Formats: sequence, structure tokens, C-alpha cells
Amino acid sequence: GIEVISSPSTPKGGGARLKRGSVGRQGRLRHRSPSPVRHLGSVGRVDNAKSAASANDDRNDDATEPNNNEKNNNPSSLHMDKDSTASTPSFFNAHGIRNMSPGRVKKNWRKRVTIPAIPASPRRNSQNRRPSQSSLPPSPDKHSLPLHPTYQSGKGEGSIEEEDQGMDQMVTSLAHTTMSFDVDDLHGSSTRLNYNNATNNGVTSRREESALPPHLPIQPVLENDVEEEEGYFINTTSFNIFESRDFLRAMGGRASEASLATNYIRTGDELCSRKDAGKDAEEEHTNLNRAVQVYYAGLGKVLTRIREWSSERLPSKAPSELLDVNGNYIPPTAPDTRDIAYKDLLEVAHSPETNVLLLAMSSILLRAGNAHFRREQWPEACRDYVSAQSYRSLRHMAKDGILGEKLDYSAIHVEDAKLNGRISNNMASAQSKRGMYEKARVEYTKALQIKQGTLEALHKSSSSGNKKDVDDENLVSDIASTFHNIGLLRMNCGEPKKAEKAYKQSLSLRVKKFGLDDLGVSSTLRALGELYYQLKQYDDAFRSYKESLRIWKTHSGKSDLKTAEHYYNIGLVFYSKGPFIKARTSVAECLRIRRLLCSGKERLPIASALHLLGLIASSSGNYDEALLLLEESLAIRRALLESHDHLLLLNVQLVLGTVHHKRNDWDSAMDCFSVALAGRTRRLGKDHISVSEVLQAIGVVYTSAEEYHKAFKTLEEALRIRKAAASGGTSLEVAETLNSLSLILFKSGDAEKAIELSEEALDVLKTAVGFDHLLVGKVLKNTGDYYQDVEAYDDAMEAYSESLRVMTAWYGREHVFLSEVLNEIGVTRFKNGEFMIAKQSFTEALRLMRLTHNEANKSAIFPTLNHLGHALYKNNELKLAAETYIESFNIQVSIVTGDANDGLKEFGAKLNIIKDRIAIMERKEEDVTELSESLGGIASILRYLGLVIQEQGDFEAALSTHKLSLSVRLCQPFKEHFAIALMAETIAMFEYKRSNLPSAMDYFNQALEAKKLYQGESTIDVARTVNNLANIHFSLGNLDDAMELYQESLEIKKQCLGDDSDEVANTLNNIAHVMVNAGREQEALSAYHDVVKIRQDRYGKSHVSVATTLASMGDVYIKLGKLEIAMTYFEQCIRIQKLRQDHCDERILENLGSIYGKLGEWHKAESTFKEIIELKRAAHGNECLDISNTLDLLAVSYIEQDRYAESIEHLQEALRIRKACLDDEDDEILASLNKLAFVYKSLDMTDLMLEVRGEFEAIQERRRR
Repeated sequence: GIEVISSPSTPKGGGARLKRGSVGRQGRLRHRSPSPVRHLGSVGRVDNAKSAASANDDRNDDATEPNNNEKNNNPSSLHMDKDSTASTPSFFNAHGIRNMSPGRVKKNWRKRVTIPAIPASPRRNSQNRRPSQSSLPPSPDKHSLPLHPTYQSGKGEGSIEEEDQGMDQMVTSLAHTTMSFDVDDLHGSSTRLNYNNATNNGVTSRREESALPPHLPIQPVLENDVEEEEGYFINTTSFNIFESRDFLRAMGGRASEASLATNYIRTGDELCSRKDAGKDAEEEHTNLNRAVQVYYAGLGKVLTRIREWSSERLPSKAPSELLDVNGNYIPPTAPDTRDIAYKDLLEVAHSPETNVLLLAMSSILLRAGNAHFRREQWPEACRDYVSAQSYRSLRHMAKDGILGEKLDYSAIHVEDAKLNGRISNNMASAQSKRGMYEKARVEYTKALQIKQGTLEALHKSSSSGNKKDVDDENLVSDIASTFHNIGLLRMNCGEPKKAEKAYKQSLSLRVKKFGLDDLGVSSTLRALGELYYQLKQYDDAFRSYKESLRIWKTHSGKSDLKTAEHYYNIGLVFYSKGPFIKARTSVAECLRIRRLLCSGKERLPIASALHLLGLIASSSGNYDEALLLLEESLAIRRALLESHDHLLLLNVQLVLGTVHHKRNDWDSAMDCFSVALAGRTRRLGKDHISVSEVLQAIGVVYTSAEEYHKAFKTLEEALRIRKAAASGGTSLEVAETLNSLSLILFKSGDAEKAIELSEEALDVLKTAVGFDHLLVGKVLKNTGDYYQDVEAYDDAMEAYSESLRVMTAWYGREHVFLSEVLNEIGVTRFKNGEFMIAKQSFTEALRLMRLTHNEANKSAIFPTLNHLGHALYKNNELKLAAETYIESFNIQVSIVTGDANDGLKEFGAKLNIIKDRIAIMERKEEDVTELSESLGGIASILRYLGLVIQEQGDFEAALSTHKLSLSVRLCQPFKEHFAIALMAETIAMFEYKRSNLPSAMDYFNQALEAKKLYQGESTIDVARTVNNLANIHFSLGNLDDAMELYQESLEIKKQCLGDDSDEVANTLNNIAHVMVNAGREQEALSAYHDVVKIRQDRYGKSHVSVATTLASMGDVYIKLGKLEIAMTYFEQCIRIQKLRQDHCDERILENLGSIYGKLGEWHKAESTFKEIIELKRAAHGNECLDISNTLDLLAVSYIEQDRYAESIEHLQEALRIRKACLDDEDDEILASLNKLAFVYKSLDMTDLMLEVRGEFEAIQERRRR
């Protein structure tokens, strides 16, 4: 007799609906196609156990019939209808524990979001498409001098397949080389750069703007506070050329001019090297601008020397413009170059003394291009790289290429060879930044060919020494850098497997040369970690990041911004794979470092760390902490980002909305989602995957608000976008939306369809991430709920057990989120009748909630206390059950009043204060609704407590508790008439059993009024209460009122159930009782005949209910004096009872024995009385006082047959029992002595007669005294 606590999932006006699955439905589930749940691993299945016996309603008794031949006014003679409204509801709803006092949505909240119209046909998201070559800015080829034929690859315009094949061949070639490879030039010939335009710390990885796995109901977007992706290895060049004698000689032997040009280059290098000096972005850009100008000034000095040299050789030459071989004008890149002609450059190239100047120009332009690259001026970078390549090619038009001639290993020759490959590498990187992926492939292939050829030529040379070793290291480092860049290019082109191959080749080259502690190894490991992260290979990603961090710390020796980036990346991996505690620890260290090193306009990385910490806190259930972290992140971004609809701001709005939803602040959640949806749609288009994240979040809020149609429509649109964006239609996001849709179907009452969708979600997850992802645990938990609802308890337990395993791996063993699954396991065990195991599950769930670090609030604890109380009640641990219910009661009262509560007595005084508080509240206030629901929970727990107290035998205390429960119900601002009727009838039945009939009548009337308010006038529940109310009038002797109410109940039952229903027969039976007591015996017999006909037609002629009615008819015939007919009905009744039951009704046997005696059939009377005595001894023992009466009747049957001697034994036994049970002077003892004396006298047993007579007179004497 325990109902479910009123909760948000409970329909207003009543307790939770019990969604029962028929045996047929359960059977169909068993033959369902194999569920993914069944393939999750070995999980112990629940043994089939007998189902829990349903508790009898505490207010109703089975039908009983009149117990005497004269009056039938005993309350037990009436049939009390078992009311479905008052019957025991299910202990739990299908959704498990829910927050009992959720925040309410204001009336206008739904108007705040506009869902984009669903297009007629889905369009695939184009975010991952490669940029069209035609849409990109043209390459600055028109400014280029012609390339040397040696390096104009025939594959330049070839297919992608040809380019890929060339790279793969190079990988194969280098993979089998025995050469040692290492780092760049001693002067930093290869520098690892991170470029950005919002902050130039170069510390935030590209994943910070990629979508995270869906741990929340929405997949929050983690973003980069810098919009540029992780940078490339940009090869720089050494200073060897400008310090060589060849350069001094080419500058005319004038040391001052050569020194000035050299100083320009050195100054530019110094300006570029200041990128890590902790300066802000604006200052760094200024330095890079100055570096470009200084480089151009150095270039101007070289060009001035070329002009002078040309003038010395051709003093009469007229000024001319600088033209390429096609006659196109080449803009001057330095002052005073307008009089240099193309043929002048050719002459410089042909001169052994001056051709090094072209190499110097190429080196300077490479440096200038690198500066433009770092400023993200990709077109300008490409222009300078092309010019550098052109000047170097022009030099080779005058002599054989360095790779084709015998290498004498001069500094100039080596620098020229390395410069060639570096220009191609950097050119490809700039083209890749511009989205020119096809051309970038060609250039990277060319760079690998050039660098490998240079390295092979170097190893074949006859020179030796430290200088050769250094050049060897520089060239290998260049090759490894190019492989690293190829990996980045492959990632941009959506080819992760090929990217992995390139990264590993880069690592192989560096490790073979320098070992595991090279900084270049750290950079490539970080890139490889990102690749694994995007492939959702989180263990590999973690290992890569961890090793990269170790190497970096070995070199840096301090906590710098790059260290913070590593911690961020590791935290991101743990956020994606669990456990969250490790993610929190790692990101917290990242935040600590960034707070120390970032200030002013450089605080955007702090916002990123705050954002990720907020996500982790939200996923861990720490919503208040998450709110603080996210609001701080939002404040920083608003202060530093100019655009109000910047994607970074929209990302925070999305996650903030999720946190508000988790905190039951739906209005704030929808405000945030509105901003995020409008901004993302405007910035990215309505079919972008990021828009689907907002739609998913909005659909979840609609679901919480029970706006299922809107929720389903919104989520279907999200699913369309996600399937279009997902490879093969499978992804975490698709599975998440399927899971949300299944929950809507379940809450709408279609558990079968919900199971199908959840199984589809599990199939998608199996393909996308396997069965160890957190979302798998959440989908399995919901799947268990669905199976539980259709009473497929074995399947439900299998899903819950696997869900618990996954969530434990993510959250750890002590996290409060595990309590939700443990609660559902307890519910399933309870419904399956395994009350002891259910108690253990609820106890463990409660332990987790009470742990200090979990900080579970009171509103989450008391429902689990209720469930534990139910299990204890079923285990007959009544004392513990009562204590548990009292604890739950005190918590609920403290939530309402704000003060601690101690038991029922203290609450009685507080209830008046609550009534006064309600009286002054506005009915439209949100708090009124919450207060009403909370009071409903208090009333429910009081009813549970009353049932336990009743089982303990303290009926007065139980009645008092039930009345307090009803008082709380009546106190609710929004009356739950269903619950009022339930409690009123419970109390009415208590009073009825206590024979307090006027009070019982009042409570039945109250129950009837409540039922009519929420059901109407003519429902079967109303008819049952009217029937029971008529019983009270009958017991009070108000026969006319009773008859009127019975007739009313009869008419309603006939309308609702038909003329031949069992309940119609019950009321007809009660009407017959009234007629008997009113002296209308013939009408009563007619009514009884109708009852017999209905019951025989429904159950057969030998049903026990037929026997009961036959006995009632026998009583009427006794009243009419027709003993023979009465005897016939009683005999038929006894025959049926002996056939269908273990024993017969003692009252009917006594009536039958008496009739036998009156009709003179003493032999039958004798056997009947003996049978009655045996029944009474078996039921009550040998000392039952009632047995003495039957012994007297048995003795009479012997006396009537003149068998006086045989009667003595029975009269003596009757006297013994009476003496044992009654006072010595009781009248029944005197009567028994008198009967025994009569028999002794009849048998002339004078001595015994005198002895008995003396005892008789002694008792009388004592009574007179």
C-alpha cells in the first residue's frame, strides 16, 4: 500500500502512472532482434524470481456475508468495493529519481527561441570541403623570374595521385636510409611557430575550437581563443652567406658596404627572434613590420651593388626597368633599383665573382617571406618566396645546379642547396594556409626531392669534419620538418591516416639522429596527439601529449605558456575519455600557469582554460562552480573580442545555457540558447554542425518542459544536420540525438519505439567509439529505464550493470552520478521481488549522495530515502523503515520551512505557519507551485509512515499519521484531488473498522467530493465510493438512505461495466442485505437470484462466490421459517466450499447443524457438529471458548438420540474449557454445571449429580456474598 512520490514526471492531480507491460509484450521483447545491450560483455543476468506479491489495500476488506439468522447490520456483512483510485499504486515511476522541486518555466519562455524552418531536403554540410582553387587569390607568378628547368617538375600540373605517389616514394626512400638526422641550423634554421591573430602567445592548440564529445545533453564547442590553427615548421636560413669572403668580394671588397648589408639582415633576424619575449601581439606585429623593412633595406644594398657593378662594366647603359623573360614589369622591392635590367641580373649570375649576390637576395627574400608568414600575410609571403625562388633559379641559369655539379663543400654551395629546399617548404606552407592544397602538395614533394638529393650529395662528398656534420643535421631537420608539414596538410585535406604516416616519418628521422629528447620530437608528438584526438583514439593521444610535455619540460625547465598548452591538451583528452577528476587536475594547472603569464589583452587563453574547466565541472555535476567559471570566461571574451557575435562568445553562451538547464533555470537557459542559435546561424549557416548543437540543447529543454511535439521536431532537425555531417551517418552527435528522441517517445508512452531508437543509438556508438564512452553509459541507463517500463527486468538489469561499469570508469567509484544508476537497479530489483538486493542498491546510492565531496542536496537525497524505506518495509524491517521515512519526512519539511524538523509533533505546529504563508501568496507565483509540490511529497511520506506504523500494530498512531497526511493535502495551494480521495478513503476504512461510523461517513463523503471534482459524476471510482458510503448508512440503520445510494452505485456500475459485471453483482448483494433487514425477504431473494446468475455465468456454478450467495439465501429462508429450503442452500454452499477450499465456513456449518436438529435429523447434526469442532481446534487450538458452545450442541444431539452416556464426555470438556477461559462465577459455568447435572440425573448417577449440584450451589453462595 505505497504510492509513488509526486514528482515532475507525475501527472497533475495524482500519483505516478504504472505503465504495465502485458505478458504478451514481454514475450515479444524476448524475441526482439539481438540488442546491442546483449553484446556489451559478460554481465550477470538476473535470476528469474517470483514477482512481488501486491500489497493489499489498507482500506478494504474482502466481501463477507451476514453472520446470523436474524439481523444483518454488522459492518462486516457489507461488501466494501475495492476502489482503483485508492488501490496501491506502483512504488516507483519508470524514470527513477527526479528532482522534486524543479524550477518552473515562465509563461513566455517558449517565445524566446525561433527554430529555423526545416528545409524540404537535407544538404550536406560543406565545412570540410576543400577550398576551390578558382576562388582563391591568384599566385603571384607574374612577378616571378623563370625557374631553372632542373627544378620545374613535370608533376607541377599533374594529378593529386601523382603527387601523393611522389611523397610516398620519398617516405620509402628515407625510411630505409642509414643516415642520422637531427635538428636545424645552429642559428635556428627551422623554427616551430604558432601563428594567430587574437593573441600571439602561440600556446593554444587547434582543438580548442573543435567540437568536444557530447558529455552534456548538448555537445559544447571547445574553441581556440586564437582563430589560427596550429602552425607549420617554417625553415629559416643561416647567416653563412653574409659572413663569407665570397659575399665580401661580390660587394666590391668594400667591408663597410658588406657590413652594412649584413647588419640589416642581422637586425631583421633579431627583430623576428623577439616573438617569445613576452611582448603583446601589437608589439610583435610592429617588430615583424620593422623586420620586413630592414630586410628590404638589406636587399636594397645588394641591388645597389648590382647596379654599381653593372655600371662599371657598361658605363653607357641607359636606365631601364626590371623585367622578367616574359617582358612583365617587376616592381622594385628596395629603393633605387629602377635602372637594373633583367640582362644585368643574368650578367651578375654569369660572373663567378658576383653570382653569390643572387643567392643573398634569395636568402633575404626568404627571411622577408617568413616575417610575412608570421604576420599571417599569406599572399605577401607567397610573393617573397616566389621571388626568392626566382632569383635563385636565375643564378642557376648561368651555371649547372648545385646538385648536378661536383660538390666541393664550400659554404656557398651548401647554403644554396639548403636554401632551395627551404623555399619550397615555406612556399607550400603559405599555400596551404591560403587553402591552395593542390599546389602545396606539389611544393612539398619538390622540397622533399631537393632536400634528399642535397643530403645524398653531401654524404657522397669527400669532405669531412664538424662542418659537414652540422650541415648533415640541418638537412635532416629540414626533411623532418617537411614531413611534419605534410602531416598538417594531410589533416587539412581530411586524410588522417596519411597524416599519421607523415608524422611518424618525421619522428623516425629526428629520433634516429638525436634521440627522444629533441624539441622537434616534442612538436611532432603534439601534432600526432591532436590527430589521435580527432580520430577519438584517446589513449594514443594521451601518450603523445604526455611524452611531448616531458620533452618540453626537459628543455624549458619552467612552467611557460607552451607547458600550459600541454596541460590543456591532456585535460581535453581526459574530458573526452574520462575520468573527469584527471581532466580537472590537468586543466587547473593550465589555468594556474596562464593566470601567471597572461595579462591585459593577452588573457584569451585564460578564457579558454576557464571554459574547459566549466565544461568539466558541469559534466561532473558541479553546476554552481561551472556557472562561475563560464561567466568569468564570457566576461574576458566580451572585453577582448570586438564582435558581439564572435563564435567564441556564442560557444560560451551555449554551455552556459546547458548549465542553467541543469540548474532548472529554464528561462536563462533559453535566453542563452537563443543568442547562440541566432549567432551561429548567421555566421555559419543553418546547416552547419554547430547549429545542430544548439538545436539539440533546445530540444532537451522542450523535453524537460514536456513540450514533446516541439522537442521532437527540433531534435529531428538536429539529427538531419548531424547525419549529413557525419561520415556514414554515424557519430557521437548522431547517437546523442537518437538517445534524446528515444526519451521523448518513452515519456510520451511508447516504450517499445523508445527501445528501438536507443538500440539504434547503441549501434551508432559501437561503430563510432566502441562501448567505453560516457555517452554509452547514459544511453544504456535510459535503455534500462525503457526495459524496466515494459517489465523486461533481465534486460533492464543487463543495461544498468553495463551503464554502471562505464560511468564508474569515467567518474570514479565515489561520484554522486553513480547513485542514479544504483537507484534504478534498486527499483528493478524491487519490482522483480528481490527486496533485499534492492535495499543494498538503495543503501549504496544513499552512501554516495552523503559523501562530503559529492555535496548532494537534500532534494536529491529524500527520494532515495523513500525507496530505501519501501525496500525495508517489504523486507519486514519495520523499525528501520519507519526511521528511514521519518528522516525523509524531516528533510522534506526542512526544505519547505527552511528550519530543521524533528518528527511529527513539531511539524503539527509548523503546518499552521505554512497555511498562513500560503494565504498571503499570489496564486500565480512560481513559488506557490513549488510549495504545493513539496507539500504533496510530505503528504505522501506521511502515508508511507502510517502504513508502517499500522503494520507494527499501533492503529491509533497510524490513523493519526494518515489524518496528518490528509491535512497536508488539503493545505496544498493546488489541490491534488486524486491524492485527497486516496487519503480520505484510507481514513474512512480505519474508522469503519473501529466502528466509528459517523466519522467514516464524513471521510467517505470527502473522498466522494474529491473524486467527482477530478473524475466527474459517473465513473466507476465514484460508484465504488457511493457503494461504501451506502454501507455506512446501512450499518447505522439508515436503510432508506442506504438503498438510495446502492441504487445510485448500481446504475453507474451498469453504465461503466455492463449488467453482468462482478461489481454489479456485489452491489446487488448489498441491496439484498438491505431488503432482508427491511422485511422485504421475497425481493431480497430475487436480488440474490440475480447475483447467483451473474456469478455462475462469469465463474461457473461451483465458484466460491456462488457459495457465499447461496449461504445468504439460506439465511433468508431461515428467517422465513422454511428450514428445508434453507438446508438445501446451505448444503449446496458446503459442497462448493469443500470442492474449492481447504475448509468450510464454520458459521454455515453451525446453521446447517442447527437445522438438522430442528428437523430431527440428529445423526446429521452430530456429524456436522463434530466437523465444526475439528475446524475450530485446527484454527484456534483446544482452549478456544467458542469450542465449548459447539460441544454443548454435540451433547444435545446425543441426548436427543437417547445416548446420554456419550454426551457426558463432551459436557465435561465444555465445562473444563469454560473454567479455563472464564471467571469461576461466570453464568456460562453455572449453565454448563446444570446441563451436566441433568444428564447425571437422567442416568441415575446420584453421587455425581450431587457433587455437581454442590459445586453449583457453592458458586451461587459466593455470588450472593
